[in-house]
Amino acid sequence: MSENPSFSCQWHNGSAITDATCCILQDRLDIHTSQEQFCVDFSVIQNFKLLNYQLMIETPTFTIGLSGLGHQTESFFEKLWQVYNRRCEEALFIDSSAMYVGEGDFLFSEQDFTQQGLAKIALYPQCLAIYPQNSHARRFPFCFSADPVLDGYRIQLTLDTADSLQISRLGRNTLDIFDKICRQRSHIIQQWQEKHLELEEQLISRLGEKASNYQQMQQLGCQMTCGLYTADNECFWFAGLHNGKAAVELVTSEQTATYLYQYDSTDTFFANTLRHAMESAALHREVIFTDLSDKPLYQMTVQRSRFIQFLRDHNTGRIIHNSGWSTALSSFFQ
Repeated sequence: MSENPSFSCQWHNGSAITDATCCILQDRLDIHTSQEQFCVDFSVIQNFKLLNYQLMIETPTFTIGLSGLGHQTESFFEKLWQVYNRRCEEALFIDSSAMYVGEGDFLFSEQDFTQQGLAKIALYPQCLAIYPQNSHARRFPFCFSADPVLDGYRIQLTLDTADSLQISRLGRNTLDIFDKICRQRSHIIQQWQEKHLELEEQLISRLGEKASNYQQMQQLGCQMTCGLYTADNECFWFAGLHNGKAAVELVTSEQTATYLYQYDSTDTFFANTLRHAMESAALHREVIFTDLSDKPLYQMTVQRSRFIQFLRDHNTGRIIHNSGWSTALSSFFQ
């Protein structure tokens, strides 16, 4: 089978049924008829499922069906799921090879949202991820997790935010997967803690030319916090928090602005959310503040991370580093 095979099918678009060919590309589904071409970007797909040999694809604004695939129905569905998951993996900024990939049941909860069902389950060096047949793919980073728990044939991973993931029906692989998760989690936690201790001990020297920015935030009465994006990169961020406002500075090789936030929650809550968001975004800083209307991959990222979504929802602007930076920062915290 070629990388992007075409499948003959019937396209159900509302009440119309048309003979078509469908091609699964790395970021979208292309449907061709004798009269037109229709594109479904993966960023708009909310759910896809097989019902009586008809593939139903749901988006916020329309639902389409594909039938007439015959004996290719299941292979088409599996191919779509595989390529869609690959795009989700990209959106989650997972750039390492999986140590395990399988299929099983999942149940995850975050704040007031719960989801369960069937998913592809992937174990990576830094996280555990699930890829269901919808837009609810998630990654659970080991650096923020408690000890994994094995209850019969169910594995549970809980984050410091109380978000939790249970995976089950893994068959004979359960114990082996659990052992791998435990080993990876222990290694990552140790590495994460050591690298953050180094950052705290070397903070002044690593701040470089941004040391004055850090000091001004302190002088304005801010509670200061800092953190890494990943444990294997020297780049980091710091933030000043004060009375429901925060100024966030990125310390990278690029010239960046100071990002401003206002929130109703406690400073401690915001600081913890910020840590999760920065780890989720890694060095893809555009995802935390820019207009994403023409960036479908980043739209998928935000949809799959409540922490990044929280930052975007509470961003109130930014301050460019120029002669007016100090005055603008002081005015913001007044």
